[in-house]
Amino acid sequence: MRLLPHAFAATLAPLVLFASAAPAQAAQPTPELLWTVGGFSSPESVVYDRARDCYYVSNMATRGDGATPNDGFISRLDGTGRITELKWITGLQNPKGLSATNGRLYAGDDDALVEMDLDKAAIIARHSPADGDPGQFNDATADTAGNVYVFSRRLDTVFRLRDGRFEPWVKVDANATGKFNGVRADGNRLLLGSWQVPGADGEQLGHLTTIDLATGAVGRIGSTPIGHIDGIEPDGRGGWVITDFTPGRLLRVGPDGAVDPLLTLSIGTADLHYLPDRQLLLLPMLRNDHLRAYRWAPVAD
Repeated sequence: MRLLPHAFAATLAPLVLFASAAPAQAAQPTPELLWTVGGFSSPESVVYDRARDCYYVSNMATRGDGATPNDGFISRLDGTGRITELKWITGLQNPKGLSATNGRLYAGDDDALVEMDLDKAAIIARHSPADGDPGQFNDATADTAGNVYVFSRRLDTVFRLRDGRFEPWVKVDANATGKFNGVRADGNRLLLGSWQVPGADGEQLGHLTTIDLATGAVGRIGSTPIGHIDGIEPDGRGGWVITDFTPGRLLRVGPDGAVDPLLTLSIGTADLHYLPDRQLLLLPMLRNDHLRAYRWAPVAD
């Protein structure tokens, strides 16, 4: 693995973001590669634990036809990006999107929303639909109140874990929105990114759907199809940074839905994480078994 020297890694401390006088359609800067860490097994998602100054990475391990059952796991990295324990929590199927809140780590998995205790480094609950069938879950996110949300591709329903109760929250019309991959709480709403959307002229690329946390009302950001949306992260400037999995693109989407390409990497650019106060962007490369860190400071619209 390739890491920053400690002296340079320390410069990843919070940086001051200055207001920009740039015009609304100013081009976004290109992210600068800082370090790469390898040794994972189909890494799909990464999340930062600020209280413990560490990162968690979900590993799907074997997947698809012939996959080994329950070989998925969670890796733990220290604050500089060094792997401290590759197989920190084991016994998952194909863990994907991660969310850390209230001393717990949550992963969307094939069968359930998996709840893990961060102090015990252990699975403590598996939350499944009431009918007992696999939920076909993907990404997970938590709002500021600690409620956790995950989307079931089988049931076209967003589930919510609230006060220990795991229940259907909002059912969507997948013919209008597509089936969601990325899910991210952002202020008073959820952002949900689809892979593709059915259309009269065939499948269209996915777009960003919104769901109001208070009312459950469904909306959309912009009208232009975006891509095979995997990760969604607020950029701290009113927009979002997004991964387009299949072509391996990293995109910035503005408040009006305008898309600005940032990088083109490779297929498998998965569920990213962005820390605006550190200008630190982390990209799991699922097909390449490594994690990349970039410095990136967006320009305001």
